[in-house]
Amino acid sequence: MVKTHPLPVSARWLRTLTATASVAVLAPMASGAQEPAPGALEEALPAAEALPAAGAPPAVPAEAPREGEDSRLERIEVEGNTRTQDLVILRALRVAPGDEVKPGMQGELKRRLLNLKLFKSVEVLTQPGSTGVVLHVVVEERWTLLPVPFFSSGKNRWQAGIFALESNLLGLNKVLVGGGIISNRGGSLFALYKDPSILGSRWTGELSFLFSRSDRERYQDDAIADSYEDQRLDTEGVLGYQLTPELNVGAGWFSLTNRPSVREGYTLSPPRSDVHGVTVAAEYQGQDFHFYFNEGLSARVRYREGLNFLGSARELRQVSLDASYTQAVFSDHSVTFGGAYERSNGDPTLDAVLLGGRTGSRGFVNAGLWAEEAGMLTAEYQAPLWSPRFATFTAHAFVDVGAVRWNSHPTRYVAPGVGLRAYLRNLAIPAVGFELIRSPDTKKLVTNVAVGFAM
Repeated sequence: MVKTHPLPVSARWLRTLTATASVAVLAPMASGAQEPAPGALEEALPAAEALPAAGAPPAVPAEAPREGEDSRLERIEVEGNTRTQDLVILRALRVAPGDEVKPGMQGELKRRLLNLKLFKSVEVLTQPGSTGVVLHVVVEERWTLLPVPFFSSGKNRWQAGIFALESNLLGLNKVLVGGGIISNRGGSLFALYKDPSILGSRWTGELSFLFSRSDRERYQDDAIADSYEDQRLDTEGVLGYQLTPELNVGAGWFSLTNRPSVREGYTLSPPRSDVHGVTVAAEYQGQDFHFYFNEGLSARVRYREGLNFLGSARELRQVSLDASYTQAVFSDHSVTFGGAYERSNGDPTLDAVLLGGRTGSRGFVNAGLWAEEAGMLTAEYQAPLWSPRFATFTAHAFVDVGAVRWNSHPTRYVAPGVGLRAYLRNLAIPAVGFELIRSPDTKKLVTNVAVGFAM
């Protein structure tokens, strides 16, 4: 069914439609990347995705309007979206009836819709109308509601769990994640909600929740050096504003409750405490979605500080910065350079940054490398191996370099590795795969399992 939108979307109409979904006011989430060279996205996508969807009207070449011909947009027609609401597509297009239709603009509009990461194919066509140009949008949706089970083991540790991910909640491009983990070191429950456009506005929101009770272990020279039983409840809410399509800034609050205890066989016993304070965050998302990599620049910064007048029992200041840049090479290969810096001023045990098992610190035991201050660099090269209709399989080689300090103990490392990934075309999950890394501690090869992110 073709849906026609002859008038611009009003803020009141967006509020009415969105309010019926009972959406809460929560956190910053950048809306997508902008302004690459025309045609770059089409080169990166498989040839099959460039074909019009079945039943779509024939495309009209993007030619300059003839003299006397009205080049204004008359209306927008949307087709193929069975779950995604029209207002999400119209908002992402960022054009409205009455706007000038410029030659070659279809490629840019297609790029904006693909950057939502909700569609596996998009066609943007122009046709002559009675008073101007008709924009015809045909999309094919990806499946966004995913239950994801996982299991990993190593170093006498195992963990298993499941989380549910919905990246298009109620068809409004809102994200809801929830799940739990159980292991022979304890367990945790977590939830996250992100709203990229509260009531159709530029305001964004985020709410997160984490409860965990587990044995935390710090490894040194491939052996447990310190350990304690950690129990914490961490909640946070941030209200943001989308300054540009790429840049989001926000501020909010957090509450952290720590109830640690001594673990049998160890002496480490940090004090019980509560910290309540403010969060300031900014995010830049200047990347274009290319199915199995995102080209361009992405950067985030987040700062937390506990405040005495809010009831904090101790001092806490944390800052986290990370950035990455990905460039397409040979049209379908990619090279990525990334960096991160983290610093935590508070209790060196309770507030330690937990590294290991993730980008920048692969090769260490998951959460086994503690840091009060850490700097990490990563370089990665990825190439596609096979692209059947349902997925693309890739191979990648990388190296992680880092310098870490905890309680006056410095650690420097270089950890090269290789891996394989599978990107499923119909599912809105970043990747499934595994990596083989040379451990900086033992110089042996260790594995790292990933489902969209390191587990």
